Amino acid sequence: MRVLATVLALAAVASAVPRVRRQAEPEVYCNNNRDICVPYYLCRDGIVITDGSGLIDIRIKPRLGGNNTSATRSGTPEPARSSATEFISECPSFLDVCCTDPTRKPPPPPKYVAQCGRRNEEGVNARIVDFPANQAQFGEFPWMAAVLRTEYSEDNVEEKHYVCGGSLIHPQVVLTAANCVYNINPTTLNVRLGEWDTQKAYELYPHQDRNVGYVVTHREFNHINLFNDFALLFLDSPVELAPNVDTVCLPEQGQTFDGSYCWATGWGKDRFGKEGVFQNVLKEVELPIVSQYDCQESLRTTRLGKLFKLHPSFTCAGGIAGVDTCTGDGGSPLVCLGLGNSYVQTGIVAWGIGCGEDNVPGVYANVPAFVNWIKDNVNSILLQEFNYDNKNYW
Repeated sequence: MRVLATVLALAAVASAVPRVRRQAEPEVYCNNNRDICVPYYLCRDGIVITDGSGLIDIRIKPRLGGNNTSATRSGTPEPARSSATEFISECPSFLDVCCTDPTRKPPPPPKYVAQCGRRNEEGVNARIVDFPANQAQFGEFPWMAAVLRTEYSEDNVEEKHYVCGGSLIHPQVVLTAANCVYNINPTTLNVRLGEWDTQKAYELYPHQDRNVGYVVTHREFNHINLFNDFALLFLDSPVELAPNVDTVCLPEQGQTFDGSYCWATGWGKDRFGKEGVFQNVLKEVELPIVSQYDCQESLRTTRLGKLFKLHPSFTCAGGIAGVDTCTGDGGSPLVCLGLGNSYVQTGIVAWGIGCGEDNVPGVYANVPAFVNWIKDNVNSILLQEFNYDNKNYW
């Protein structure tokens, strides 16, 4: 009897000693670290059960006449049906399956590092093949801007109409031609960045729209002959720089690019006259820069006559039959490859004699001749109108 009592006492003491808690096994990830390995019965339709559905023991009596007794049954639950069990599992335990953890937040995408003048020749994240030779890839020219005007129909429905092209030279500033926004109420202007196909919305990254908060045109702009054809559109808030939205670099004041082959972009017509059609997908054309003298000589062979003088606020590019910017491309940028493999803006589409005529270059606003004007106005307006000190940006 004493022996039995002693045994019972020792058993009671042993049961009172806290047992060492088994450490949780480390989580095992699968599917390129996107999913997690769990017991097969915890995975339903490829997603980990986190609310106990089908696994808990509900402590009520079964309903009369019911045939479902599993709700009050203790023990191992019925396995949850999972499509994951139909495949060979990459998990180390043969009873585990690879399953999506709904509580696990995906890692944030890497932060985009902005860089002016970065051209994405292969497109952003994908290259589209079998494109016509003059169509740009998505995000290839991330500084390209579409200047829009808001109008209202007879039914008071808001409509946005394309006005011209432009280029993002600062997260809050678009450079365009003064003739594009001449005599237009600035409060009706909007700018769209990151656009590519104007008729469809299947791009990988979305476009960004901003209202125009302030407009500066060159005080010596002449709307008849387009001398000093420069305008700065200040957005009401900066855009978020992304793979498909970034700035173009500005050249040095007075920098020349004669003989260089450069690129012009836009959604304008593919040819001059009634036969021309505006483009849905952004187009690109490669053009040689033509010297001031050669351009003037070529233009004198047209209806402009032998006494025509090319104003120094212009530069020229093209002169190759069938390759040119055209109607609707006004305000769009002409860019050349500069130092450090970055593109700099050398021109703004302004005017021409027809489009794509042999030995008749197109005429562009001469950006290198006005870099100081551009920077000075950007700095002063951002400070005066938006209370932003931009002096360290350039």
